[in-house]
Amino acid sequence: MLDGRMNKAPANSEPPLPRLAFVSGVGFGGATTFLCNLAGELTRRKVPVLVISPEKENPFATDFQKAGVRVVLHDDRRMIFEDRMAAMLQTIAAFQPTVVIGCVGPESYEVLRYVPQGVRRVAIVQTDHSMHFDTAAAYAGCMDDIVGISRKITERLERMDSFHGVAKLCLLHGVAVSPAVEPRGTGGGPLRILYLGRIMNPQKRAHLFPKILVGLKKSGIPFQWTIAGEGDQLVNLKRLMTSDSPAQQVLFPGPLPNSQVPALLERHDVFLLASDAEGLPISLLEAMAHGVVPVVSDLESGIRDVVDAGNGMLVPVDDTEGYARAIIHLHENRDELAAKSAAAHERVKEEFSVEAMADRWLAALPPMKTAMEPWPKNWRITAPLTAKNPRRFSWPMRVLRRAAARLRSPAG
Repeated sequence: MLDGRMNKAPANSEPPLPRLAFVSGVGFGGATTFLCNLAGELTRRKVPVLVISPEKENPFATDFQKAGVRVVLHDDRRMIFEDRMAAMLQTIAAFQPTVVIGCVGPESYEVLRYVPQGVRRVAIVQTDHSMHFDTAAAYAGCMDDIVGISRKITERLERMDSFHGVAKLCLLHGVAVSPAVEPRGTGGGPLRILYLGRIMNPQKRAHLFPKILVGLKKSGIPFQWTIAGEGDQLVNLKRLMTSDSPAQQVLFPGPLPNSQVPALLERHDVFLLASDAEGLPISLLEAMAHGVVPVVSDLESGIRDVVDAGNGMLVPVDDTEGYARAIIHLHENRDELAAKSAAAHERVKEEFSVEAMADRWLAALPPMKTAMEPWPKNWRITAPLTAKNPRRFSWPMRVLRRAAARLRSPAG
């Protein structure tokens, strides 16, 4: 296993640059922010990079474009699975990568089944949840390496028999870090609380937010709580999370492009995360990089890689009232808030910068020793390994599904 602190390339070595093809949906969320950060930094270093998405959604299109990263989308509303898979493989083959990386979910792992020998096949597990491990395990025979983005995830991969013949890599995330920040809490006034991410259940536990709000309102402290993002719980939260007091406000700005996140973070004091499962949250790293103090679930995976008592507040996962208590405590102890703010920034600056992340990835991906076989001109796409009903992918059903796709989303 490559440890997140140690797997940097030797200063004097000059290995040949890899050609990296990342396969991933690029919808709103931390996995896309990670990809934008990493691909952008690699592109800045002149490493050839391509991002291929099995979906049409791309809310960070401007951010990828500014970073100089080429992103190729495939319309999942008008193209059936087999046609999208063939189109993605054609795009990847034309790019001639030395490494193909399935970033998140079964469709990204499916591509690895068709990659020729000699091209390094890598899969990433982004969240410490059984569902994500089980999905990756189905494709263990199609990968050379599997990446855990936290130490706990990587340790779990090491223990799984499914990945016995697969190299395990611990490659911690990284974010842009300013040289210095203004510690929070020095100016007084209402406490500015931020949640940034997918507004959903169960993992992010958005259903706890109204309960946390009750505790904050009862305390009487002045605050402004911003809940930025999108998800299936957004409408419900807007209905439940209201306040009649101008000193206690809840705001819902919706999803924000990656370029607007730094300015949002600069306006807040506390970052709230009440999840019951995580990997290494990009939004958490971004918040701490800007000196925003985390009030987060005490999860071994990811959270404890970066948060401790000196730079944040760790709340037991089952202590719903504890999130409000921690926020109230920080409001009432502004010197402690300022000290934690400075420590949070230094912690991320020390190990979780974009530059350190790119160093880790480049050191972990030396050229394969096996000669690279040519890419085929055509592919016979079969049912996904995780398909519950493989017959759905038979030739007669394929024809029917193509017709249905055209009816669902007509041209124009």
